[in-house]
Amino acid sequence: MKRFLFFACTILNYFVAQTQPVNGLVAYWPLNGNYNDAGPNNITGTNFGSTATTNYASAANSAMQFLNPGSAVPQYATVSSPLLNFGAAQDFSVVFSVYINSPIVHPGGLFDNNINSGGYAVWFWNPGVFPQFQFNFRNNSVGTTNGALALNVWKHVCAVRAGTQLKIYINGVLNASTGVGSSTPVYNLAPRFGTMTYTGYSPPHYNGHNGKLDEMRIYNRALTDLEIMGLSSTALPVKLTSFTGVNNNNTIKLNWQTQYEQNSSHYNIQRSTDGINFTNVSRVTAAGNSNNPLTYDHTDVLPASIKMLKTVYYRLQSVDIDGRFSFSQILAIQLDKTDLQLIVYPNPAKDLLQVQTGNGLAGNATLIITDAAGRQMYKKDILLQQGSNSIPVNISLFGAGIYYIRLINGSESHIKQFLKE
Repeated sequence: MKRFLFFACTILNYFVAQTQPVNGLVAYWPLNGNYNDAGPNNITGTNFGSTATTNYASAANSAMQFLNPGSAVPQYATVSSPLLNFGAAQDFSVVFSVYINSPIVHPGGLFDNNINSGGYAVWFWNPGVFPQFQFNFRNNSVGTTNGALALNVWKHVCAVRAGTQLKIYINGVLNASTGVGSSTPVYNLAPRFGTMTYTGYSPPHYNGHNGKLDEMRIYNRALTDLEIMGLSSTALPVKLTSFTGVNNNNTIKLNWQTQYEQNSSHYNIQRSTDGINFTNVSRVTAAGNSNNPLTYDHTDVLPASIKMLKTVYYRLQSVDIDGRFSFSQILAIQLDKTDLQLIVYPNPAKDLLQVQTGNGLAGNATLIITDAAGRQMYKKDILLQQGSNSIPVNISLFGAGIYYIRLINGSESHIKQFLKE
């Protein structure tokens, strides 16, 4: 009889620690009825007409609203600090949540720091084919794909300059990227919320936003994919605390739990054979609204074509009633014949290492990581549950090189080698 392994992605503890990264944080405006900076540098903005409004959860005074129906811009806000002016070689990230009113009567600036002189900006428009978010820096722009910008719904947006690339993420998922432009940024105007700027106009702004902004952060570094997913999870209506799966004779039993739900519609169970391209295989109706933990399950009977593979991948798409959605981490279930007791991935790893135990391990255990010289770099006592366990280990502070991870479970000891990039 075949023995099977699965990768169980339990994300609560990791996301609690990672959803709001502080490394490189320049400014954080919660936009709770004002432009006060809750970040480390006290870069507080000045409001010109925008008003306090509700956020995605309908909480009062938790976001800012802009009404700019014409070419004039009566509602916006300004902020000023040299810390916000990034040079041609500087990586950075701009993160926020946005609600755009229907219809789009003209393009709208969301955050603009001298777009017309090589600076950076995130804005939206409808070029005649479909509505798009745009991210500009050094006079080059990346636009989102069809469907990424939906009107009258909240979206989480993250614009990242990382090396030679401009990237834009929607609801925690990379949507589009392109190369950085070649101009030298010149910052001669104060950055603005809710409009675009231009020195040739008096006052120097145009294309005001019609809608809402919330939870804006600016970092002086490129956020990682995992950090962006974590930030988006705090701005979306479902708090997913676990997602696990068990393989029993090619029938996959999936289970997940939510800590709370607000206006949730349904869950799409998505399957993949390569961990990259996913398709919907089933749909489970969500509770709608709940402040209590809820548990869901679904059984997926694998078709014959997939039973022959070594690994099958799953993820959850949590969909809100207004069309917003987010993804869980990916769950990989192995279908090979080998009863491995310790798996580490990815290998090589950069920031996060996942440690996967086999079905035969349970009870108290100790996880130890040593470097090539035998020095202990990490130690953690853990309780292994019956079945497989997935343990995330943050290795972002480790130096590049070869490391050894040992799992001690009673009289058994299992060792794997991995490479830190």
